[in-house]
Amino acid sequence: MEPGLGWTLLSRDALRRAETLARNDVQGVRDEIGFLALHQAYADRFFPGTSVLHTRLRYVLFVPWIYQGLMESGVRERVAESIGQAELNLVGQLRMSGESGIIGKENYPKPTTQPPCLVYWSVLGKWRVLRSLADGTYPPRSVIHRSLGRRGAIGKLKDDDKQLMQEDQPLFASLPRPPKSWGKKTEPLDFRLLAREKEFLRNMMLALRRPDSNERSLLSRMVEANVQLGSQASMWSDEVAEVADDADRAALVRARQVASLSAIGRGVYAALVEDLRAVHDGVKSGTVNRDALENLIGEYGRDGLKLNVGKIQDDAAKMDTKILEVLDRTQTWLRHGNKDVTELYQVYCDAESKRKGKRARLPKTLFAREKRLEWLPDEHPVAQPLHYRWDVARSFLEDLTTDESGGEDE
Repeated sequence: MEPGLGWTLLSRDALRRAETLARNDVQGVRDEIGFLALHQAYADRFFPGTSVLHTRLRYVLFVPWIYQGLMESGVRERVAESIGQAELNLVGQLRMSGESGIIGKENYPKPTTQPPCLVYWSVLGKWRVLRSLADGTYPPRSVIHRSLGRRGAIGKLKDDDKQLMQEDQPLFASLPRPPKSWGKKTEPLDFRLLAREKEFLRNMMLALRRPDSNERSLLSRMVEANVQLGSQASMWSDEVAEVADDADRAALVRARQVASLSAIGRGVYAALVEDLRAVHDGVKSGTVNRDALENLIGEYGRDGLKLNVGKIQDDAAKMDTKILEVLDRTQTWLRHGNKDVTELYQVYCDAESKRKGKRARLPKTLFAREKRLEWLPDEHPVAQPLHYRWDVARSFLEDLTTDESGGEDE
């Protein structure tokens, strides 16, 4: 019966990811041209391990505490169900405190498709809260679940290739002990960190490095400097630039310019689809996105024109050259003061076709026409600059630096 359990767990996670993609599509954040690759590259550079789905820093402890509790209780059957119930209990405790940022609050008492153990699993590996396997990789949740169901000792945890974790190591780093209210369904719990929890998380964050580099990340430097940020603080503020090293300071300038030019690029894509619907397909369409493009150029054009596109590979060496070509051509179009967006049609069509194949909207084919008919111009959100997960990083830093302490006894 064990193989059946493993397959169920893998399928469940796959379903959740699919639902997330579907929801993102509705919200208009799909990446038709490739701008998301720029977003991810700079976000991973500055704020390793973060995700747009993250809410509060204490979840980085909540998740391993859930697994730690299961291991201590000796659960070996219905592992996924036990974890799901623990997640629901956590939602209930957090709701009593009236906190914001609670994952699953809207669905409670039903489970959410994006529970914290799924949302935060990646950060546990990136921040080395989750211990690595012998080959340096980190075990996925499905492997952990199957291993818990058949384990004799957690030190014998294996991945799908029968690769042992480093011998005699526990699943997680040495965690601070949970607060007294942990796991008590009738007592409230909040996101305020105790001193011992701050110390643990601070040490994990201080060790964060830039991808493919031994250089410390911007997030690590901000933690070390104990940077105090208000809720409206910008990623481009002096407080951020002052703690960056020379390389990140230059990367921050480029990242801002990339964000501006990408906002215009996203606006160009929407305007092109809208124009094709009206001119090529003969479908009644408004001019919402074509009008919005003019406003985007007015707001972000000056900053976007300052970008040295070739320098992006200094920050992200593996960046796809197709998106760089799109940025370069968009910048040239801006520099020449052209108002005819159709002059950018071919480079955007090529980029989308490379990424999406038959799902592309820009080609002048019958299949693409059907995709354009599904696209509603008035409901397509106006393009915004890339954000690089700044709100998540700022929230984490605020949780770490706040002077308040949780109400539990230490």
